[in-house]
Amino acid sequence: MSSEQLDPVLVSVATYSADPIAYELHYKGHLLDRPTRFASLLPPKAKILDLGCGPGRDIRLFTDAGHSPIGVELNRSFVAMASRHGHVIDADIRRIRDLFSPHTFDGIWAQASLVHLSRTETEQLLRDAESLLQPQGLFYACVPAVGETGWVNEKDGRRWYTVWPDDHFQAAVSAAGFEVVDVNHGPYVEVWARN
Repeated sequence: MSSEQLDPVLVSVATYSADPIAYELHYKGHLLDRPTRFASLLPPKAKILDLGCGPGRDIRLFTDAGHSPIGVELNRSFVAMASRHGHVIDADIRRIRDLFSPHTFDGIWAQASLVHLSRTETEQLLRDAESLLQPQGLFYACVPAVGETGWVNEKDGRRWYTVWPDDHFQAAVSAAGFEVVDVNHGPYVEVWARN
């Protein structure tokens, strides 16, 4: 069965197991100002949901800032690595509505973790995320804004990417019930929002 016939998210996430240590080292210092800013905008001891937490870098940063993060990660190699830094649930981020009660979190963090989801899956996840936040909760996500949606052959595996050009992702975040408070445009569009 070809990768196109399988779940693109499962295929894409599995590729990170090829060399999870190299991935962790590569992104160790990447865009650290974003999670630092996110942590500073939350109330003390905030409960944070880190969607697709990878090897757990941001869980450690949020914990060091005095918050209580919970990671959700589908790649088992990353679950083991992230668990060194805090509480991590081995699960698919597309199922967060089944894992948590409404209004559980003060903040939801999704740095480059929605990239392999289809538009429909992302739109549903955004609605689920909005329902899991406390009133005026903080949400951050970034997704690719340039290129073509589809399969990409990378040096460590084949992955699916969904591209959100122009203001499409910002519009999807708004449609999910958020108030967008800041947008950074570039190869990845970054959206900061409150519910």
